[in-house]
Amino acid sequence: MKIKSPVRFLIFVVTVLIVIWMCYNFIIALHTGEKFNFFGNGTNANGEIKNFVVAGVDEDGYRTDLILLCQVDDRNREVEILQIPRDTKITNKRNDKKINSAYYSGFDVMANEIEQVTGIKPDDYIIVDFDGFRDLINAMGGVKIDVPVDMKYSDPTQDLEINLKKGKQKLNGKEAEMYMRYRSGYKDGDIGRLGAQQELYSAVADQLLSAKGVIRSPLIFLAIISNTKSSFTMGEIIGLMKDVLTIGKDNINVHSLPGAGQYIGGGSYFVHSKNQTKSLISENFVLE
Repeated sequence: MKIKSPVRFLIFVVTVLIVIWMCYNFIIALHTGEKFNFFGNGTNANGEIKNFVVAGVDEDGYRTDLILLCQVDDRNREVEILQIPRDTKITNKRNDKKINSAYYSGFDVMANEIEQVTGIKPDDYIIVDFDGFRDLINAMGGVKIDVPVDMKYSDPTQDLEINLKKGKQKLNGKEAEMYMRYRSGYKDGDIGRLGAQQELYSAVADQLLSAKGVIRSPLIFLAIISNTKSSFTMGEIIGLMKDVLTIGKDNINVHSLPGAGQYIGGGSYFVHSKNQTKSLISENFVLE
């Protein structure tokens, strides 16, 4: 049999698997008396702790415009996410002392520099480019967000044009990318940018965990596996998605690296507070 559209066939297969999975969970819920959950109870007998980094690479593929240290705690049923500003100053042998340049030297270097800042060394990674980010948002059907300020910026060298009006609106993939990358108009610089990005993460979580998100899950899954570079296998990504979905939004916590912007040697850096970072990590993350 000749498959006319492999993409449509994959979506069909994933949809069938999701329906089978939901029916299975419904039968288990009836049998055990537990509350029905579309995604199952998600209990991991091993109580694993997964530390990994989600990073968004810029157009040239050398630097990470977005760095998130993520911990999925199956033992306590929590997800902790730490935003690390791209301009965070680190100690290294490169001329560029910003953490966003570590990716060019490989994941091991990136992981070591994240550990230098946070005390946690990620074991795995998920890397997505801007095309993948746009596809993911479009697969979700867009995302509703309250844009805090008028966003207008142009940088032909990065092929970047940003033009968003302030106010509540639904952003498609391209517009969500504009929102994520905008950084020049906040009164408190990158701190304001991180706050705006937190709002987007919250809106994305709401969308993913909604009924609409469940219906669109085959498209979302396809967008993820088609546009990411990862150390995880496909099976591990499916398991990771299930873990996050079963844990639920109320137990997904997003933090920002404590610190402040500084000019050092004529360059603009984000200098993290070592004491505040140590406290934040010890209070919210599991250290093994």
